[in-house]
Amino acid sequence: MYIRDVDSQNEAPITDRKRALLDSTVRVIARKGVRGLRVEEVAKDAGVSVALIYHYFGDRSTLLLSALLHIGQRAHDYTRPNVDGDARTALLATVLGEIQDDEEIRENSAAWGELRDAAIFDESLRPTLEAQTREWVDDLAGIVRRGQAEGSLAAALDAAAIGQRLSALVEGMSSRWLAGLVSTAEAHALLAGAVERELPER
Repeated sequence: MYIRDVDSQNEAPITDRKRALLDSTVRVIARKGVRGLRVEEVAKDAGVSVALIYHYFGDRSTLLLSALLHIGQRAHDYTRPNVDGDARTALLATVLGEIQDDEEIRENSAAWGELRDAAIFDESLRPTLEAQTREWVDDLAGIVRRGQAEGSLAAALDAAAIGQRLSALVEGMSSRWLAGLVSTAEAHALLAGAVERELPER
């Protein structure tokens, strides 16, 4: 679930201060949901004034969209190190990287789910959510295509469909994992089985 994190107004790399404010926003969304998000809560979590948040983001809607982009970048940062090696190993590591016993990853996953669900009723979130999801699917599909080009994966595999299925499976598994319905080890075993079925031995 990722896309390059940028300042939405001028496409410049995000500043450390703005990143810290977005980290706080993600934390509040993860704990209280989108409906429970108050700019005052974000300011309190970040230890700054409400005025500073409005200075950087202008309004609550822009803050939400910026948080969605930030979630994508954070996910990119903790899954990207897993793309080395052969395609099968890289795909498995990338998928498993989405579910780890790490507080930031749990917050990220929870906030992604909250924003995705909010998009059911808030159409303004949909274009950004769609772009994020497309990047995620394309990244997974790209790993499969790399394996096909290298000859380690069958040419007949539908890389785009595999990306769609695995990203959807990770989203569903993540929800169960966050709710404590499956452990990290159980989630990893189930996802590993899914990757094995998607990429049968040649």
